[in-house]
Amino acid sequence: MSKDSRYEKNYYDVRGDGKVILYQRPDVISNPKWQCRVSVDGATGSQRFSTKTASRDDAERIALDRYFELKHKVDKGGTLQGKTVKQVFQEWESYIKVQLSNREVELIEKNTTSVVANSLIKFLGKKRIDSLRNSDIQDMISWRFTDEMYNKSFKSANKGQSTKSQSKVRHERYSASTLKNYRGAINQFFKYCKDREYITRDLTFDIPKGKSNPRPEFSKDDWRKLTTYMRKWVDEETNFIRGKSYKSPKIHRSRLYLQNYILILGNTGIRVGEARTLRWIDIQPITIENNEERLVLEVEGKTGRRSVIANAGTENYFKRLFDYRLQEVGTSKEDFNYNEPIFCHEDGKSVESYKKGYVELLNKCNLRITPNGDYRTIYSLRHTYATMRINEVPIYQLSVNMGTSVKMIEEYYSHARVKSSDFATTITKGNQKGSSKVLPW
Repeated sequence: MSKDSRYEKNYYDVRGDGKVILYQRPDVISNPKWQCRVSVDGATGSQRFSTKTASRDDAERIALDRYFELKHKVDKGGTLQGKTVKQVFQEWESYIKVQLSNREVELIEKNTTSVVANSLIKFLGKKRIDSLRNSDIQDMISWRFTDEMYNKSFKSANKGQSTKSQSKVRHERYSASTLKNYRGAINQFFKYCKDREYITRDLTFDIPKGKSNPRPEFSKDDWRKLTTYMRKWVDEETNFIRGKSYKSPKIHRSRLYLQNYILILGNTGIRVGEARTLRWIDIQPITIENNEERLVLEVEGKTGRRSVIANAGTENYFKRLFDYRLQEVGTSKEDFNYNEPIFCHEDGKSVESYKKGYVELLNKCNLRITPNGDYRTIYSLRHTYATMRINEVPIYQLSVNMGTSVKMIEEYYSHARVKSSDFATTITKGNQKGSSKVLPW
């Protein structure tokens, strides 16, 4: 490889074979650093970099280290130029899908690959993977988790809502769980990169601390209001412009499924993704004392596969959907497809989201926004289950049933214990005499 005096001066062939060339830039006069150009047999092109030293002995050592590192990489099938971050991401995305079951892929896409795509790839996708440094990751973190980016995400998530409605909602920073999810997903990607030797160093980075801010739950009064309203809402007739009323089978079906979806999630605490993949074959009975039975749901979610015990009476909601579905497909119990998703469309395909209908329902009940100005989401059903059960069962059992840690239960739901009458009785026991009425109105 010949030198070009326009770009290189003090040209020096380290190995004597043109593979490792040191040179200095002619446009740098004061304290010039040694630059290096490396080529390897079996790979096209070359790689240039700065040794960041003015000492030729140190530059030779750095250059030879890089040469043998690149030679090892090429010998294993790599290239000198290396892949971009985006190219490696696409390879990783395909790889993890092959390793997972069909029911897990959707969860990974939502909680892992999409997280990396919306942060690391969007900011550093065109950069070479082998040139990444910790400083690059920190720059990405600073860009992704700013107030400006949060507000953009907020507006996108609430598109279609009136400005007045949006103004009622408190603007909080990213929650602790969201930031933890980003960190975990990005680290998974970097682990793949290191296992494949696309990078040779550990990339460490800090993510800002977020605020623990669980979705707002329904109080007992609000839950009663919602469930009572749904009973008449499901069979409500549709009023047309000409004044005629008509009970639409399509609307009735969607409302029936949403009603029981809400009741089931509120009485089991399962996650949205777990409900989406739940099948009839995943439900079995278990016998308890007095020969009573409860339902056991085998769900698959972000914490893996686990068994969930449903509240007493939840079987009625499943039976309602089962009977409806049998009539809809026109089959018997013996011939029914029990591998079908419970929450399905008429064609048997899983319903991806109930968000739109859920929001419309809560708006009709005036329950969408809490007195504190927070939006209730579908995830509020899980939080409602936890706050209602925390005063009834030991925390450890609750954590097992919900597929989360005791620490998370204590952090997010201990406020419900403080508000319970049993807690108030115990914590004030032995104190001065109380009153039968505590408010003067």
